[in-house]
Amino acid sequence: MLLVTVSVSKAETCESLLYESDVPLAFDIRAYETITTFPGSLMGTCSDRCLRDKSCLAVEICESGGTKYCRLVRGWTPGYLGVTGTETCKQYAVVLNTTCGALEFYDRETAQCVQQDVCNFELTTEPTCFLTETTGDIFDWTRRSGSTSSVSTGPPSAKVGSYYKYTETSSPRLTGDTAWLVSNRVFEDKTYCLSMYYHMYGSTQGTLKIQTITGSDPPVTHWELSGDQGNTWHSLDKLNLPLNNNTMIRFEGIRGTNYYSDMSIDYVVLWPFACP
Repeated sequence: MLLVTVSVSKAETCESLLYESDVPLAFDIRAYETITTFPGSLMGTCSDRCLRDKSCLAVEICESGGTKYCRLVRGWTPGYLGVTGTETCKQYAVVLNTTCGALEFYDRETAQCVQQDVCNFELTTEPTCFLTETTGDIFDWTRRSGSTSSVSTGPPSAKVGSYYKYTETSSPRLTGDTAWLVSNRVFEDKTYCLSMYYHMYGSTQGTLKIQTITGSDPPVTHWELSGDQGNTWHSLDKLNLPLNNNTMIRFEGIRGTNYYSDMSIDYVVLWPFACP
């Protein structure tokens, strides 16, 4: 179903939006803008905004609580969208006259295929994932499906798909023990945008940090959160990280004062451009 066509004189081409699939309403972490007011039709307003914004690769028409709205989506669209819930959005993707590799998406701004770094932990080894275990910490993150082994802490299930990573803080873990995940990519000298889902439930919840380390310099903390955040998944988006070929990203999980401090992450995305 062809919805809209807009002439783009700079490239001397016509770009269009076509229905691609239904996507879960809860899978909103790729959306960089939500439009709730529109002077004309919802689809007309959202399509025009998307096609005129080179960051946009799709429009998703959603409805929640009787209110319709749209969200503009950037970046790579995974083939698997296993988010629980019955509410969905209609996704209309920009029609492109090029095909990128399986781990890439087409950047309309630069007219190039760009690598997308995504960790959704669905596979033991993920070629798209830019995070890996390392040495120097006290214990490792654990890949998990379903709830953790302790009550009153940890998530009941993954946010996206079936698997996530978490810090198991039962014995022999002690207060202040650290678990690290570090990047395994060589980055360009520019600002990247990081987004993810996180879950920090438990009465003695510890601290989660996102840091960068350049060479032998001390870590720089760009985001930090401590304490019980409730038994729900939260989203972190639009975290700018200045990187270069000598910079490493580090996720640090720090155990709280008791085992009620299992923290989890899911669907971690590193966008190869600054946050909008």
